Amino acid sequence: MKRTIRVFSLLLAAVMLLSAQALATEPAQAFTDVSKQDYFYDAVNWAVEKEITSGVSKDVFAPNRDCTRADFVTFLWRATGKPVVNYAMNFSDVKESSYYAEAVRWAASLGIVTGLSKNTFGAANAVTREQAATMLWRFAKQQGFDTTQGGMAIREYADYDSLSEYAREAMAWAVNTEILKGANNRLLPDAACTRAQLVTLLYRLESQTTDKVDYSGDVTGWMYAPESKDTLVNLLVSIDTVAHGSAGGSLQQANAAVSLMKLAMNESRKVEEAAKTYLAGMNATQKDFFSFQWQQALRQANALLDGSEDPAILDDAGDAGFDLKAVSSDRVDALDKTVTELLRDAGVTDEWKNHTDLEPFNAA
Repeated sequence: MKRTIRVFSLLLAAVMLLSAQALATEPAQAFTDVSKQDYFYDAVNWAVEKEITSGVSKDVFAPNRDCTRADFVTFLWRATGKPVVNYAMNFSDVKESSYYAEAVRWAASLGIVTGLSKNTFGAANAVTREQAATMLWRFAKQQGFDTTQGGMAIREYADYDSLSEYAREAMAWAVNTEILKGANNRLLPDAACTRAQLVTLLYRLESQTTDKVDYSGDVTGWMYAPESKDTLVNLLVSIDTVAHGSAGGSLQQANAAVSLMKLAMNESRKVEEAAKTYLAGMNATQKDFFSFQWQQALRQANALLDGSEDPAILDDAGDAGFDLKAVSSDRVDALDKTVTELLRDAGVTDEWKNHTDLEPFNAA
């Protein structure tokens, strides 16, 4: 399968090979304030090895030190190989001679950062959790990652209402992909992020985009497997509740339904090719769950198109701007017939029926 080029694969060009004079221990072991028992141990190792950051001194990483907005943008910039862009910055608090100037210029040119005001970036300010999640979300979108994760998990946090409006979609993505985790049922959006927390966010994003895919039969792992984020089929496996051992959820289905309709109108041939490739590499359980996901999305799409489902659900599902009137039900039906044929040829069974109240898939 042809894979989408990922940003972290670009890191390979920037990583220096360890010489014979290099430390025999892992990078984090050189820091007196980082131990193997720390949740951020692997993340620090990874960040140092990839030259995304280093210690504040030879022996100190300072994991609990607040990270500035300038520092986090610099982490992202280094993760992409330090690109140079031609973009005029108007931030009065970013001097051209500062170590983070090129990083801020790059991030601003892509819309990853917008500044605290028109002329102020807030370079020295500690980056908050919601700011960090938003930057990471915009970064992921710019690099072609799947950021369409849906789900209601974020609404279960006690301080959900305290989220800034601009950060809600980004925080929902970060929570649903488990890149960001709350504390004591709280998101703490205004809390400052530490150096350890931010390298961990980046590390978790990287871990979701590795080239390795394990088709071992673990359906939950497959649903969020890296390759599912590299083809258009990824849009049909974004139902968040599946990752938690159940299936369904009207908002998740609505989100996937919109994805299906977009594919039917714009990318149907690519979906067919992607589905062929996927089905060839799946075991029986994975094929069945692919069938289940497709049917969930199709059922909701048809309900929205024929008026039996209230289109207002799209507002809560994050698709308030989607125009149902622009969708051809014939195109949706045609794509469904194609995929149904592929599923039949792949020998889909009805093993998945114990996970949903839908009628078993009819492969005949």
